[in-house]
Amino acid sequence: MLAIGLALAAASSWGFSAILVRLGLRDMATSMGTLISLVAGLLLTGVLAVATQREALAALSLSTVGLFAIIGILNFPMGRFFNYLSMSRLGVARSTPLLASAPLFAVLLAVLVTGEDLRLSTGIGIALIFAGLFVTLTGREA
Repeated sequence: MLAIGLALAAASSWGFSAILVRLGLRDMATSMGTLISLVAGLLLTGVLAVATQREALAALSLSTVGLFAIIGILNFPMGRFFNYLSMSRLGVARSTPLLASAPLFAVLLAVLVTGEDLRLSTGIGIALIFAGLFVTLTGREA
């Protein structure tokens, strides 16, 4: 139950932040909003990591740090910038479901890079994601 609660807390946090992004981008450029968000997140995460996981941080291998550096480049600056830009241009209600298509890319890369097998449940999930994207992209604006 704790894991479900944490997942719902993360989802509500992302949903709330999307609204705040939309409001903040009324008064500043997407690149500046992305920079402020990244700096604030880095500071908070850095303090929490050092305060709670000092020994684990010191024990990390160079390859692990390199992988997370790549993730940090792809996910945070690039992903957040494109996410904020889409919210600015499409609005939260249309851009957020598109952002939720991330599992499509994760499945594709998991199959190609790590050799994972596709299962029926994954195929059904992919079909539902495409259905949701179709509804989001073809629906009329209110």
